[in-house]
Amino acid sequence: MTEKVENHKPSKFSKNELRRRSRTYFHRQCRIIVRNLSYKITEDMLRSEFERFGTLEEVNILKREDGKLVGCAFLQFSQREESDRAIKEMNSQPIMGRKVEVHYAQDKADYSRTKRAKIKEENSVKIENDEDVQVKDEDDDEGGEDDGEDDDEDDEGDDDEDHDDDDDEDDEMEDDEHGDNEDDMDEKPPKGLKPPKKGGKQQHNEVEEGREVFVKNVPYEVEASELQEIMSQFGIVEKALINKERISGHSKGTAFIIFKLKDSAELSCRHSLKLKVRDQYVEIMPALRKTDIANREKAKQEKRAKDSRNLYLLKEGLIMAGSPAAKDVSKADMAQRLRLEQRSNEILKNFNRFVARDRLTIHNIPQNYVNEDLRKMIVKFTSYKPKECRVMRENRAGGSSRGYGFASFAKHEIALEVLRKLNNNPAVFGKNSRPIVSFSIEDRNVYNIRQKRLEKSRLNNPTYQKKLEELKAKKQAKAKSRKEARMDALKQLAMAPTTLLQKLNPKTRAAELVQKKKQRKRDIEQTPFAGEVSKEGKSGIRSNRKIAYQADAHLKRINQERKAEKKQRRKQEHARNRMERQGKKKVKPKLNVNELKKEDAFFKEAIGKYKDMISQVKKAPARSKWYSE
Repeated sequence: MTEKVENHKPSKFSKNELRRRSRTYFHRQCRIIVRNLSYKITEDMLRSEFERFGTLEEVNILKREDGKLVGCAFLQFSQREESDRAIKEMNSQPIMGRKVEVHYAQDKADYSRTKRAKIKEENSVKIENDEDVQVKDEDDDEGGEDDGEDDDEDDEGDDDEDHDDDDDEDDEMEDDEHGDNEDDMDEKPPKGLKPPKKGGKQQHNEVEEGREVFVKNVPYEVEASELQEIMSQFGIVEKALINKERISGHSKGTAFIIFKLKDSAELSCRHSLKLKVRDQYVEIMPALRKTDIANREKAKQEKRAKDSRNLYLLKEGLIMAGSPAAKDVSKADMAQRLRLEQRSNEILKNFNRFVARDRLTIHNIPQNYVNEDLRKMIVKFTSYKPKECRVMRENRAGGSSRGYGFASFAKHEIALEVLRKLNNNPAVFGKNSRPIVSFSIEDRNVYNIRQKRLEKSRLNNPTYQKKLEELKAKKQAKAKSRKEARMDALKQLAMAPTTLLQKLNPKTRAAELVQKKKQRKRDIEQTPFAGEVSKEGKSGIRSNRKIAYQADAHLKRINQERKAEKKQRRKQEHARNRMERQGKKKVKPKLNVNELKKEDAFFKEAIGKYKDMISQVKKAPARSKWYSE
């Protein structure tokens, strides 16, 4: 007993802390994860489906930064029996047309441990299968080795067509408020893992043989069996694989089809954009190898680098539905934004059009604004003076305003900062009519003609030549003054060498400038109403399908916000009425004895007068009988 007492180490946590930790541990035992949810699911729908099993303490639907749903949700029950019943009855049951997967949520460390173990088991099983396959005949060899190839092609499709959606969702899961303790517990090991190759027969490659095709624009609700049946009209289909998100299990809208014959695959490719699957035309193309995909990505990047149309600037200032910038944006403003975006996409189909780097378009301008009013507004909110500032009108002779205008600046950086300060700012034109600011779309031919005319006018303008000479003189004076200042600093090095060296060191000065630029950019990006930030090399053009989805999503958000505001107003009104009822308690008035005595005296006096008047009234004489008895 003494040895046990000596070896026993005291806990570093207090009793209260241990109790709290034990409570949270047992509390998390009742936490479940629901996968393969529809992108249109809401918290109310989830609660209506799962509240019949018990008390739901928390419903957490995972979302990305742009507000899109991931397809997963965490549900917290109060008791273990309730969560057991929910998993038993709801696993593999359809919700909004999708079969959901319901399991217990695991801790991040436990999940990673089980995931590693499953990967090892998969690898060992695959290695054993490969050893057995070497002994079998060629006919039996085909069926067992297609899976690895399909997984490779699946990964090719992910890299080729879906723009790394899986990485975005993984980041979203990590950024989730419960991601530190309960990451998504996907039970399937990651794709693309292949066992080490051993000596034996070479694996069949459907891509090299031309028997595999890649299908795009597949409806999200279509299953592999249904797609296989539709594609069998071109020939015998060995396998149909629908690409799915690794976290949520949602279909990505793409698939791989493996035909038995090469001719069937070629025939299906001829029917690209002609074959209809559930009222959607699908695009069919030959599947590519990983090297071909990598080469194509390199070519795309080179093309983007050579592209002088600045299409990446289209994304600057976009207001995504569900983002913080979209909060309190009116329905009319969002509709106009999406309409202007569609119009810009149509205009940019002409390759002579490009996005200007130093010229802005401003919409939602009030009708009473003139050029000077627009200039003053820009200076007031951004402290930058535009070179050109024009409000467009119906005709040049002072007609009615069209509601939009243009502003150009000396540098692209200034125009970018002005856009981020003005775009969607509720303080400029009002909360319900915010300015819609974007980079202007110009015609290359018109732009070149304008530039030539400007250069010609400058050359013929003597005042401009004088200005150029003055600017040159100022630059020379500045350079001279810098040299003199540097010489003076070098002379004083003996007196204070360390401080002066730090000031004169170009590396430290460059680092300070870079730090200031980063801080400035950080301050701009933290503006809650500014919208999206564009990145060079990434196109900002969105499809009409995505634009329509944004409109629907924003409309739903507006309806939810209105309901929440109405509920909040009702609560405030009830609380106000409650306070008024409590404040209006009946208070008995205090009795004033003197006033009561006065009232009694007045009453007695009045009653006495009436008594005297009644007593003074003479009684009427009794009438005699007119008959005799």
